[in-house]
Amino acid sequence: MYQRYAARLEVPTAARVFTAVQTDELFRDGSMRIADHHAAGGNATYVYEFDYRPAEDEHAQHALGATHCADLPFLFNTFDAYPDSPMLGRPTDAVRTLGRTFATAVAEFVTSGSVNDWLPYTPATAARVRHFD
Repeated sequence: MYQRYAARLEVPTAARVFTAVQTDELFRDGSMRIADHHAAGGNATYVYEFDYRPAEDEHAQHALGATHCADLPFLFNTFDAYPDSPMLGRPTDAVRTLGRTFATAVAEFVTSGSVNDWLPYTPATAARVRHFD
C-alpha cells in the first residue's frame, strides 16, 4: 500500500504518504462505498472528485493538495472572499472557468437529476468518476 500511494505523490515522504492514506479513508473510501451500494441497487449515481489545487501549492513547504471544502468557493463563486487563501491560490481566469463548469454541472444535477456530459457511475469503474481540476 505504501508503494502504491508513494507512486502517486510528487514528493513521497512518509508523512505525505500517511496523509494520503488517511485522507482517502476519511473522505473518499466511505463515499465510494455509498456510491457502489447506490449504483448496485439500480439507481443512477453520479460521482465526482474535486482535485483542484493551486499552482502555488506545488512549491509550498507543506503542500496541501486538494483540500476538503475547497470546492465551495468554486460552487458559489466566492473567490474574492478568501484573499491569499493557500487552498485557493490566486483566482486566475482558468480557475474562475473551472468554477463556472463545476457550478453548472452541480446546478444541472440538482434541477434534473443528471448531467448531460457526465456518465452515471458504475461500481469499480474509475472512468465514470468526474474529475474537476
